[in-house]
Amino acid sequence: PPPPTSLQPKGYSTTRPAQRAACSQSRPRTTMLMHGARAVRVLRRLQRGAAKQILGGRVCFRAQCPASRFSSQAPAEVKCDKMEENGEEEKLGAMGLPKFDRNSCLETILKAVVEQRPDIGLTMNGVATSLEAFEKNGLETLGDAEKLSERQWEELDDEGLMPGTETVLKTILYGGFFPEYATEVASNGEPLDFKARLSRNLTIDPFWEADEIGEPLPSSPHACSVSMPCWEHIVGYEEGDPAVWDALALGYPRFVVHPYIARLFRSCEREFAKYGESCFAFPSKKVAERACNYIRHKNGENTPLRIHEYKETGIWAVIFPSGARDAVLKFWQHFGFVISSRWAEDVLKQHCCEDRIEEFPVVKPCDVRTHTLPESFQRWYTESSEEACEKVSKRQGVLECPDQAKTVLKTRLAEASGAKSIDDVFLYPSGMAAISSGLLAAQATFPSCKSIQLGFPYLDVFKIQTVWGPGAHFISDMNPDWLDQVTNLVKEQQISSVVLEYPGNPLLQVPDILALSALLQEHGVPLIVDDTIGSCANFNMLEHADVVVTSLTKWFCGTGDVMAGSMILKRNSQFFERFKKFTESEFEDNFYHKDAVALEMNSRSFIPRMEKVNETTKPLVEFLRAHPSIEKLWYPDSVNDQSVVKRGHGGLFSFILKDKEKSMDFYRNLRVCKGPSLGTNFTIACPYTLLAHYDELDWAEGLGIPSHLIRVSTGLEEPDDLIQRFGYALDSVE
Repeated sequence: PPPPTSLQPKGYSTTRPAQRAACSQSRPRTTMLMHGARAVRVLRRLQRGAAKQILGGRVCFRAQCPASRFSSQAPAEVKCDKMEENGEEEKLGAMGLPKFDRNSCLETILKAVVEQRPDIGLTMNGVATSLEAFEKNGLETLGDAEKLSERQWEELDDEGLMPGTETVLKTILYGGFFPEYATEVASNGEPLDFKARLSRNLTIDPFWEADEIGEPLPSSPHACSVSMPCWEHIVGYEEGDPAVWDALALGYPRFVVHPYIARLFRSCEREFAKYGESCFAFPSKKVAERACNYIRHKNGENTPLRIHEYKETGIWAVIFPSGARDAVLKFWQHFGFVISSRWAEDVLKQHCCEDRIEEFPVVKPCDVRTHTLPESFQRWYTESSEEACEKVSKRQGVLECPDQAKTVLKTRLAEASGAKSIDDVFLYPSGMAAISSGLLAAQATFPSCKSIQLGFPYLDVFKIQTVWGPGAHFISDMNPDWLDQVTNLVKEQQISSVVLEYPGNPLLQVPDILALSALLQEHGVPLIVDDTIGSCANFNMLEHADVVVTSLTKWFCGTGDVMAGSMILKRNSQFFERFKKFTESEFEDNFYHKDAVALEMNSRSFIPRMEKVNETTKPLVEFLRAHPSIEKLWYPDSVNDQSVVKRGHGGLFSFILKDKEKSMDFYRNLRVCKGPSLGTNFTIACPYTLLAHYDELDWAEGLGIPSHLIRVSTGLEEPDDLIQRFGYALDSVE
């Protein structure tokens, strides 16, 4: 359906291009000529079903589009053919690959997918395993695969066919141009969903149009972001506008409770809650008890609370008065010890199979309203995620068991960051869980001592220090005398820790880490650095900090569909023994094993991905800095000390336009994905100040963070491609 009238941009038409085009043609075969972006939109909507209903039969799409569908003015030819069931029409290779016909070798096809579409997740080891299964059954070409029945596909699965291989081939056979809408047409003309769906390639086909609000980013039931293509969507989201919230399939998991998890909460309520009570679920008894302590800290010591284990799953429910919901949501948001969507999905399948997936609500923190799950989430639901993780863990050599996947992750992080031992690396269910654990270790080492927040703080990090801890001194690193201010404080009183993001967010500040580290070592103060923005692939923070915390959801994962975090202790730090002892006494392995398997697969390309991101970002930043419409751009390329910078300066930058009033139109016309989060393989932008500090815009403005600031996280696109997209958006507002 079109977006609500209040959210439609100027000139928006509620008549679908597909319906207009198809209705104007009475013949069973039609040909339309149109330019790049419009061709993409028409193709997409045709595949969603409008033309199938009108033209009948199976629709095949032929398109000639550039690698980037926004950078060429050459027209794309689109043909819609009514095909016979056994017709000899050549099938298109989907996903930006070369054309394949029935004589194409399966080995050639799968290797091309691995090389040209690494974001899909197939590996050469997986292809080799699948080819063995094909060879055993005498399958060599795409035509051989086309003749397989569903039962034969299932038999191949049992013989070693890798997850995703079947979907890739079926997409090429039946899906046409856009793999995310690939369906097989049965004899009665009804579509049959695949067991799994490929992610839409958001590097060349992003969700950027107004009517794509609420789409998961990426196209996965476990996505950690959501599409908000217009400025109005951000405002509506922050103000609780039902028109926006009803369109959301999901959201960032700590701020928008995932549909699976919300359904798990409801199941806990049926199991344990009395009238006037509500339930939240947490990954362990210890976390549930910590949540109770926080609730009583916020709502009073006499707040009646209970905890119970849910059906012997290791998940513990906190039962609280419904009036205390805000405090529970704050704990969920600030401390990050959350249940992952994969974990909730498995528990629901085992214990709540009588409930339908479409009943899952979406809950916004600090808001007691619930929402029925919209269709935008339903179409990404797949029942094969459990089987896929199990098959991958069995067939990949290094993933014989989940514990081995976690060991590989620790090893990968230790090598990238320079840690002396994997025993110094701790994995958590989210980045905030890692950050809060580091802060709690410092508070336990120096009880009742305040910390120093250096630089513009991430909201939740500052809340942990000020609300849960003894308090914090805030020092802006934009002040030229910030080091003197830190020096005076550490001389006057014992400080539990100095906390900063490096580079900062969203202004990418890079304070003199060498001088700061030397000062704090001299006065016995721990330095805790969050290196999420730049990543350990680019910035050597462990050389200078005592503790390094990271949200692995971002650059390390890349795909944006796994929540995870890490904390690394520096072995030669003067605080190492005390921090290690406290951390080991408090640590629980709450990182769900299927998330570990998925993260291990996604992070195999971490270093080369970051090198590519660095190469793409630099020319884009140079282009925008020189553009007359840009007033200011922030990027951390002012630091070049080799003891700090390894490979580059990362993929995040922020900027503001000279004409503030044109920011909304620029954002609407920017042809990249738009929504919260960062560090994905596809470029994603957002008006950061509105999204993170909507209720405190004046405070942020006073610290030098403009309300119309736009933050961009660069993906794996080509530099020229992104330059043309940003150039088009800038030209459109001139």
